[in-house]
Amino acid sequence: MNLQAEKIKIAQTLLGTNSEALIKQVKALLNVYKTEDLWDELSDYQKACVKEAKQEIAKGKGIPHKEAMKKYKKWLIK
Repeated sequence: MNLQAEKIKIAQTLLGTNSEALIKQVKALLNVYKTEDLWDELSDYQKACVKEAKQEIAKGKGIPHKEAMKKYKKWLIK
């Protein structure tokens, strides 16, 4: 992968879009990477929920990402 070429493609996509939702999602993603360790910012309850979810996924419980996105899309992407 040519990292510089990929960055240019991403920048071109962002410059050419009129999608406010895309811009918001990219900003949110970049903000996560600015945080040194997001885990440390979670409450004990949130950490416990994440750990429990990981255990459930390991046991084969849960639903695939695509199904979750279909179900909750109306709340996640505006």
